[in-house]
Amino acid sequence: MIAYLRGVVVQREEKAVIVDVNGVGYRVFAGSVLREKLTRGQEVQLRIYQNFSDSGQDLFGFDNQEELSYFKLLMKVPSIGAKTARGILDIAPPQVLEQAVAEEDVTLLTKVSGIGKKTAERIVVELKEKLGPSKKKHGASGALQQQTIEALVSIGYTPVQARNAAANLPKSVKTVEEAVRAALQQQSVA
Repeated sequence: MIAYLRGVVVQREEKAVIVDVNGVGYRVFAGSVLREKLTRGQEVQLRIYQNFSDSGQDLFGFDNQEELSYFKLLMKVPSIGAKTARGILDIAPPQVLEQAVAEEDVTLLTKVSGIGKKTAERIVVELKEKLGPSKKKHGASGALQQQTIEALVSIGYTPVQARNAAANLPKSVKTVEEAVRAALQQQSVA
């Protein structure tokens, strides 16, 4: 099994990057935030999940161990495959997903293509058992963070910038408008 790849990004595709490792090009499926961060010619080390299926094998790349761990947790949920798990983490990075599970927020999960209300409920139940009670208290709820990310992207933030801003929202923020204002203030301070 491939655990990680270290090489140079030679191409970015719609859902993957091609990483050259000593003359061999590996297609690695990656989330939008990771793909956006990577540039052609950049040296990179990715944690890899190697997925075997009837149609072949795929490599899924992750920037950090936490995201890979959540991906593996999602893969243990019945009827959730690798591409769906990747889609969930694209919509809800680990902190947002953890918060959504703690709050039983199925609406956030139904935004992923192919996930209906029943599947979202199953994900919440399965992950709640595996994650246990939420140890972390994040500033804003998972739904508010996701709505804030969407609002920030619509006004010109990149997905990476929007996620970083949403992750750093103060606990006092209760609405999307307040969250966007707080994010804009964070940016003007930086």
